[in-house]
Amino acid sequence: MMMLIAALTLSALTVGPDFSGVVLLAKDGKPVMQRASGLADPAKGIENRMDTKFNLGSINKIFTRLAIAQLAADGKLALDDTVRKHLPDFPSPNAARITIQQLLDHKSGLGDIFGPRYEAAPPSSLRKLSDFVPLFADQPLEFEPGTRERYSNAGYIVLGLIIEKLSKQSYYDYVRDHITRPAGMTDTASYAVEEKVANRAVGMTRNGPNTATLPGRGSSAGGGYSTAADMLRFSQALLGEKLLDHQWTEWMFGGGSARNLGIAGGAPGINAVLEIAPPYTLVVLANQDPPAAQEVARSAREMMGGAGPRKEPRRAGAAEGPGEVLIGGRCEVPMTFSRHLPVIEAKVNGKGPFRFTFDTGFGHMMQLSPAIVSQLGLPQVGEAIAGDPSGNNRRTMRMVHIDAVDIGTAHLGSIDVAEANRELLEGTDGVIGLPLFTSLLVTFDYPNNRFVIDGGSLPTTAIPYTTDRGGVPAIEIDVAGRKTKVDIDSGSPALITLPMSLAKTLKLSQEPKVVGRARTPSNEFDIYGADLIGEVTIGQTVLTNPRLDIVEIFPTGHIGSRFLKDYAVTYDPANKRVVFYRATSASSSS
Repeated sequence: MMMLIAALTLSALTVGPDFSGVVLLAKDGKPVMQRASGLADPAKGIENRMDTKFNLGSINKIFTRLAIAQLAADGKLALDDTVRKHLPDFPSPNAARITIQQLLDHKSGLGDIFGPRYEAAPPSSLRKLSDFVPLFADQPLEFEPGTRERYSNAGYIVLGLIIEKLSKQSYYDYVRDHITRPAGMTDTASYAVEEKVANRAVGMTRNGPNTATLPGRGSSAGGGYSTAADMLRFSQALLGEKLLDHQWTEWMFGGGSARNLGIAGGAPGINAVLEIAPPYTLVVLANQDPPAAQEVARSAREMMGGAGPRKEPRRAGAAEGPGEVLIGGRCEVPMTFSRHLPVIEAKVNGKGPFRFTFDTGFGHMMQLSPAIVSQLGLPQVGEAIAGDPSGNNRRTMRMVHIDAVDIGTAHLGSIDVAEANRELLEGTDGVIGLPLFTSLLVTFDYPNNRFVIDGGSLPTTAIPYTTDRGGVPAIEIDVAGRKTKVDIDSGSPALITLPMSLAKTLKLSQEPKVVGRARTPSNEFDIYGADLIGEVTIGQTVLTNPRLDIVEIFPTGHIGSRFLKDYAVTYDPANKRVVFYRATSASSSS
């Protein structure tokens, strides 16, 4: 019977040819499938093995949570204790208002450790928990403790400091003595960046190794290393109540008898998943950008009989996209505008409708406002780190799970989406991107203010696009005889934007002059303007001497709403094709 399960899993599990990492599926604590693929260190040609040590990202938070439970079980703290009670010298006036429970639940109001201060530290200097405190301790709370929930790495740094204070050990020694060693996890630790560690995977981002962006050592918020076998040992020790008594073990699993647990970690070059759904345990570790491990985990859930903390039907081989798509035919809904951005209405988990901006320059499926996340009580399933189009200014976002999004008669089910940690466009509840529609055709009929969802595919004569920058579509255009890739970005108010490096090689009507300012979530920058002397060809459209917007911080140009507004634009995300129709009436756009 065990061999049959293994054969079924190996044939059905979706592990793409570009996946770099390991997968372990176990039943009753015994592996029924193990697979390693890709390179642990591409520069040295070292392959991943089942004993390769991977960065866990935020999965480390489960160790911090467990340590707090152990101290509570020993009577050394209560969950309603304040930070000030155990850290009387903590350099924040808010320490007397924040409880341990609020730290655990991301309801403290503390923010993140990533941002300009982290970048300037530099990251390599962050080697013990106290090193992280100046990154956030003097910052104002994002909200009154207990009134809202927002993912907080800073909160888990504080929890680590409490563990150190009460145990009189470093956080790293406590985890070793009370968690990893009792569980038999001999290949799990928070190694320093420069430490020579056998079989340690190098995190690889789209731009190369992530070593320069890692802290000098992981923390109680994340960044330790482990193997798939050790994570299986951890799951069995937790289930077997070797690390906590029965009462606190139940607390770790959220109460009830199911004992299901799912946690993920993600950052540039890091993606890890641990899911416990008795009798199964699933471990996926990758030295790649998210969602590499999460995509494999989704396909593996079907092997687990749909068990796990959440049930996610998934189409084999789908890139980012919903787990379920139901559409009874062509679906057409009104499309309004907020400033230059298209806005459509959608229901989430049957509630609403809510107003969403549709931004093709947003490379993910969806983003929801914190108010909507709180209103709907959406469960957190992990975190993601995003940056602006310059590739910098990283920020951490909570990932939450929604069961259904309904747009007109189209139903999209089982989706992990980001919670916004920045201000959304006024009067809207979230953002939708093209990756939500991986198996459908979507049309923005700008002249007729209609948004259309349909099945089928575009012909091979349509314009091909790529999605090298996440899920943002990029096409090749001709600028005065120079072939260049540009994003199709409905979030941009421009006609055509080019990077300064390209603009300097073109013949312009004048030296580019500052014509305005714009901002990303973390940057303000100048916009320069000048007219091109020559033509720009976009598909079948030729623009003569067009006005160019020119920016210095972005490596890629884009075409924006001043171009798109005259067209019905149809995207085929499955085949990565796009067509621009000159639409003057509803009939001409169909």
